[in-house]
Amino acid sequence: MKKVILGTTALVAATALTAGSASAADKIKLGLGGYLQTSFVAADYDNDTNQLPTDIRHEGEVFFTGSTTLDNGLKFGVNIQLEARATGDQVDETFMYVSGSFGRINIGSEDSAAYLMHYSSPSPVPAWGLSSPNANASGFTTPSTLPNELGDSDKITYFTPRFSGFQFGASYTPDGDEETGSSGGVSPYAPIQDEGAEDEAYSVGVNYSAKFNTVSVQASLGYQLITRTTTDDTDEIAAGLTVGFGGFSVGGAYKYSDNDGANDDNERQDWNVGVTYGQGPWKIGVQYAGVDIDDDTPTGTNAFGAANVGDGTLHAVVLGGQYVLGPGITAFGGIQFWDGDEDTTGSEGEDATVFFVGTSLSF
Repeated sequence: MKKVILGTTALVAATALTAGSASAADKIKLGLGGYLQTSFVAADYDNDTNQLPTDIRHEGEVFFTGSTTLDNGLKFGVNIQLEARATGDQVDETFMYVSGSFGRINIGSEDSAAYLMHYSSPSPVPAWGLSSPNANASGFTTPSTLPNELGDSDKITYFTPRFSGFQFGASYTPDGDEETGSSGGVSPYAPIQDEGAEDEAYSVGVNYSAKFNTVSVQASLGYQLITRTTTDDTDEIAAGLTVGFGGFSVGGAYKYSDNDGANDDNERQDWNVGVTYGQGPWKIGVQYAGVDIDDDTPTGTNAFGAANVGDGTLHAVVLGGQYVLGPGITAFGGIQFWDGDEDTTGSEGEDATVFFVGTSLSF
């Protein structure tokens, strides 16, 4: 895998150097973009201990992006994403890319091929959808079918051109915990070394996107392997399917993780299904997500934050809708229901009900 990806990079570089004149009309100029999602929340917990019943939630990023195309057709670009609020990883993704008739290559701190090519069930609302929520006030773990064990560790990713609806991708990560603010807390400017957590990682993905008259179909399949020096390796497999027709969008996704979160003998399954219906500026729908954990470790803390690790399940449902008020401005609202068994309780108990209303801005 490593030799294949590095060989592809060398081929692209050689093409750029030997294609004759490669000047550009303009140097890359950065533009601004991003989003901000703000919500007012009211929640009720089964075993309320220390949480307030209401809250304000924000989630957003500012994007600095730019690109230029050379005379030989190669396009070079940059993408830098800054978190809109204080966080341990203040600068999120930061990468450059080059694209052309050969496809596209990303180099830097960006999600993996399996992550970027994944399709999931449709959400009726921004931020609070259950395929991978940006906002979560339930006290439970966040369900997600995205293969995200690699996060934004520095990597190189190649995507083929799309042909007959299909596209393939592959990623190689030299050091899975080499990123400021990561679980290893290792600076990307430190000497190259084995920090004892995540080692090399590999990711492959394929997806399909096509439209047949008034019916659209999107499907994906991805796999990731994260090698580790102190614990067993982690494997992730994810698949998704969505179908759109007559204002309806229906879909589902599934992910299986072995040794999830670097916990030996921890098998985790995430899944979600959803349906939305919309016409013009409005959309309504319902989405369901589930998590199942099978952990043979007798002590410690599981992914749900509960002590005495063991088997556990979690179920969540969101109902809601959204309305586009204007370009880049969407109002939304809904309700979430969460239910976990005794081994998978969040910080507030076995059940939670969360009401939310908010506005999503994109710019």
